[in-house]
Amino acid sequence: MAAPRRHYLDNTPGQLHVWQWQGDRSALPPIVCLPPVPYGGRFFDSFAQAYGGPVWSADLPGYGFSDALAEPPNVGGYMEAMTPLLNAPGQPAWLAGFHSGALVAMEMANRYPEQVSGLLLVDVPVFSGPEMADLRESITNPPAFLEQEDPMNGLFKSMVVDRLDQVAYPRALDLFFDFVGAGEARNAGYHAAANFEAEPAAKKIAQPALVIATHSSLREGTLRVAEWLPDATLVERDDITVPAFELGAEPIAELTRDFVG
Repeated sequence: MAAPRRHYLDNTPGQLHVWQWQGDRSALPPIVCLPPVPYGGRFFDSFAQAYGGPVWSADLPGYGFSDALAEPPNVGGYMEAMTPLLNAPGQPAWLAGFHSGALVAMEMANRYPEQVSGLLLVDVPVFSGPEMADLRESITNPPAFLEQEDPMNGLFKSMVVDRLDQVAYPRALDLFFDFVGAGEARNAGYHAAANFEAEPAAKKIAQPALVIATHSSLREGTLRVAEWLPDATLVERDDITVPAFELGAEPIAELTRDFVG
C-alpha cells in the first residue's frame, strides 16, 4: 500500500489534519479511525496497511497538526471536531476507536446514526465510579518535563529502544514523536475520558459493535462496555499485548474484515 495522503478539513476549532489510506481492496467498507490521546491519525498506519481497504483518521484537536479545542477537552468536543471525517468516505462508514478514541466513536455513533454503519472498539476505558476518583484527579496532570531528570531519553528508551524487537525503528520513532509532540499539554486530552460516562452512551448505540479486549489494563472496562452495548460481539485476545495496534495490527485487521464484511 502507498503512503497515506494528508490534507486539512475545516472544523469548529479551526482545522483538522487528516490522514487517508486508499488501500488496494476498494470493495471493503470504509473505516474512520478515532485515535487515542495523545496521538495523531498516523497511530492507525499499521492497522490501515493490514486492513487494506479505505481508511481515514485525523490528529485529535490539540495534537499533531490539528487546532486545539477552545475549552478543556471533553468527548463531545472531540466528537464535534472530528465529525468532518464522516463526510470523507462519501457513504456510511464504520468507526474504529482505541482507548479514548473508542469513547469518541460511541458518541459519534449516537449523534450521527445514519452515517455510521457500526463500531470497532478496542480496549475501552471506563473511569466512572468512586473507585476511579484518584485516577480521574491525576490523569490530566502535565508531565512536568523540567522537574524530571533527562525525561526525553527515558521515554525514547521505553518507547523506541526497548521495542525494536517488536516495532520497526521508523514506526517506533513516529509514535514517540507523536507522544511527546504536545509538550506539557500531552495529558490534557485525558480530561475527556476521565469525565465521560460510558454506560449511558453505550446503552443507546443502535449499530452493531465488534469489541476487542486485549491483554491490557483496560480489559475490565472493555468487558463492561461489551455488556452495555445492545448489539455487541466480544472477542477476547490475550495474545495481543502492548502496543496493541502494532503487535496486533494483523489480527485486529482480520477480525475487522470478517466483521464488517
